[in-house]
Amino acid sequence: MSVAVTTQGTIIRGELATRLAGAVIVLLGIAAIIMPDRLPAIVAAPLAGGDAIAAAINNGIDAFVIVFKPALRAVAGALDWAVRALQSLLHATPWPFIVIAVTWLAWRLQGAGLAALCGSAVLYMALSGYWLKSMNTLSMVGVAVPLALAVGFGLGVLGAKSRRANAVLQPTLDLMQTIPTFAYLAPLVVLFGFGPVPGVLASMIYAAPPMTRNVMLGLRGVPQELREVSSMSGTTAWQRFRFIEMPCAKHQILVGINQLVLASLSMVIIAAVIGGFDDIGREVLVATNKGSARFGQALAAGIVIVLLAVVIDRLTRAAATRRNTPTAAGSKGAKVGIPLVWHLAGLVAVLFVSLLYKMESDALAVVSAVFFRFGEVAVNEWLRAFIATHGMTLDAIKNNALVYLLLPMRIGLTKAVLPFTWGVTFTPVMQTVYLLAICAGSGVLAWRGHRAAGGFLLAAGLIAFTGFTFLPWWVVFAGVTWLSWRMVNWQFALVAAAMMLAITLTGHWQDALYSVYLCSAAILVCMLIGCPLGILAAKFEIVSRIMRPLNDTLQSIPLYIFLIPAVALFQVNEFSALVAIVLYAIVPIIRYTEHGLRHVPPTLIEAARANGCSPLQRLLLIELPFARPAILLGLNQTVLFALAMLIIAVLVGARGLAEQVNIGLRDADTGLGMTAGLSMAFIAIIADRILRGWATRLGGTDSAGQL
Repeated sequence: MSVAVTTQGTIIRGELATRLAGAVIVLLGIAAIIMPDRLPAIVAAPLAGGDAIAAAINNGIDAFVIVFKPALRAVAGALDWAVRALQSLLHATPWPFIVIAVTWLAWRLQGAGLAALCGSAVLYMALSGYWLKSMNTLSMVGVAVPLALAVGFGLGVLGAKSRRANAVLQPTLDLMQTIPTFAYLAPLVVLFGFGPVPGVLASMIYAAPPMTRNVMLGLRGVPQELREVSSMSGTTAWQRFRFIEMPCAKHQILVGINQLVLASLSMVIIAAVIGGFDDIGREVLVATNKGSARFGQALAAGIVIVLLAVVIDRLTRAAATRRNTPTAAGSKGAKVGIPLVWHLAGLVAVLFVSLLYKMESDALAVVSAVFFRFGEVAVNEWLRAFIATHGMTLDAIKNNALVYLLLPMRIGLTKAVLPFTWGVTFTPVMQTVYLLAICAGSGVLAWRGHRAAGGFLLAAGLIAFTGFTFLPWWVVFAGVTWLSWRMVNWQFALVAAAMMLAITLTGHWQDALYSVYLCSAAILVCMLIGCPLGILAAKFEIVSRIMRPLNDTLQSIPLYIFLIPAVALFQVNEFSALVAIVLYAIVPIIRYTEHGLRHVPPTLIEAARANGCSPLQRLLLIELPFARPAILLGLNQTVLFALAMLIIAVLVGARGLAEQVNIGLRDADTGLGMTAGLSMAFIAIIADRILRGWATRLGGTDSAGQL
């Protein structure tokens, strides 16, 4: 008995000591935020060795280039020849034949509806005047996809068959998918120079992870009973893999190919920033940089990219979902019963006729492009008239967002609330009242049992008081480490602390805080807009029908396209970057909110109705709490999407880590680009694991399901 009492007393004293230490840390953090001038020792930025680390990376890259220069030139030459050869082939192939071939393929896969969509999309690409540029982009994709497919498939099989390989592959894939896209280009430009080769290799590196994950998922999903039966039948490992595992995993592998192709297309277009290839991505970039002056051209080229992405997405998805029948279900070929050989013979005949009349079809495309150019000019004139009419409204939206949202989040209310911004001064008395209200509100919430809500209110209030960019470094360290420990485990808490230490040592701490600030602002806007839209979509079927194709379109659009309306309406500034990030990152929170609310058990809703709850009470007290895990998973995806878009938003006014990656790419400074890119990847990994851990603690895995 005495031993038990002693043990219980030790535990109680340990808990009290832990709580006391936590309270001291919290009080010191509040003091450091409120009185930074009086506590310089605990507010000053940590030491950094960014220049030395970047220089070491650059020296290593230079030494590697010197040693392997012949091999690098051989690889670059082979890839360049492959791209140029495919480019020549696509240029020589008449566009009517490609239109008819794509239409036929879509019809074979999914019937007349998909055939009409894909055929009209490719026809638009041919007649818009951007056919050759589109083929240049497609030639890079055509070389990158087989490389990524081979690498991704091989690594997927290895990860599925070997536990040791899987243990290495999983964190590697996480890192590859979170590193900003521009960071891939920085070392590749140094190794292979400017041109299409770095774009192809970066596309391969970026597109391989989705394929690897889907291959591993497909092979692991093979029923164990089939494996045992095949083993009892005396099959070899190769026979079992070929005749049992591969057919079972076929669907998942095809899904991986779909994701691979789209990722490759997205990355190839992003690679246009390094120049050296006259592709459609380069056209969008040049037109977008002109702002509203060339909005029509940017929009026309952007539509071509969207259509190209839609065609590739729909064709690969149709191939993934197609059944093993002679013809696609629902296609007229199933009724007629025309052998495939006659279809191919017809395509050959179409190719022959197209080659005979190639000059006439090219002339038709040129004439059509002239009319498209008139349309682009008309769009430019319309935009000028729109801006002239509504310019004051647009400026008011931009200025209000900058003054009342972005500026306080970046530098804090103490520095943002001034007579020439807010019209008032944030006096010491007002600051005291504000802090007391925040502390009192958080204390009341904690006293009533809502400790998480109280902690969130305190943290949000203090961040608003001082701003993200002026947060004491050790407060961020302590807060993120504690969250990592509470939401995941102590092992990841150590990993998170090591990642933050790496960001500090590379000299990117302030840039990281700026990136977190801009992403946080975008995420806040996404939550304020996306959650209500998700609620409306869950409650009203008409809203869901409208939002579903809109969300699909937004998720299939390459990242560059989101820059076009932002720059056209608001020019190049921080607010344009915010708009672009919001447009890209808002979809997940809409989808997951709707998904979570639609999966609330009807019994709970009926019980609430029986107890006399109003629709608003049911929503706030029953449905939203039940859907919270799914909403958190949507928030997780929104955070990752925002960080992915941030690297592109540097082209329209974003700074921070994205700007450092861009500078590293521009100056061929691999060390700077890689350290900044890894810093952004660390932020993404920490945010992802914390939010996933939070959702899991709330039961997110079970209640969210699969979208």
